[in-house]
Amino acid sequence: MSKETREVVEEFFSNLGGGELEAAIELLAEPIDWFTPGDTGLIPWMGQRSTKDQVREFFAMGGAAMTPEEFGVDRLVVEGDSAVALGHFKYRVNATGKAFESDFALELLVADGLIQRYHMHEDSYAISLAFLS
Repeated sequence: MSKETREVVEEFFSNLGGGELEAAIELLAEPIDWFTPGDTGLIPWMGQRSTKDQVREFFAMGGAAMTPEEFGVDRLVVEGDSAVALGHFKYRVNATGKAFESDFALELLVADGLIQRYHMHEDSYAISLAFLS
């Protein structure tokens, strides 16, 4: 089961990194337990999502508001149907010109070849500061 989990997660990241958003979204279960912490009043795409359309909206809104400068997974730990991706990212907020960066831990759960859970753990405070004028 671990090999299947690793393959699904690696394919998900490969698709995202290659700009293949729809291929990445096809690897998500529906409903999905998707959560990115943050101030949803300031950054409306943060928070809980449960459908593929909501995840598309997450990427569309984030992509319109920020420019990626770095994103990398340094380590992928897989145990059974669970995976944790450890890495680092840096983005620039288009409206303010401010950059933010954070280490992250992304918790994923895979069942039946689909990602059932996506919980991002990041420095949401630093991200919020970059959105303030």
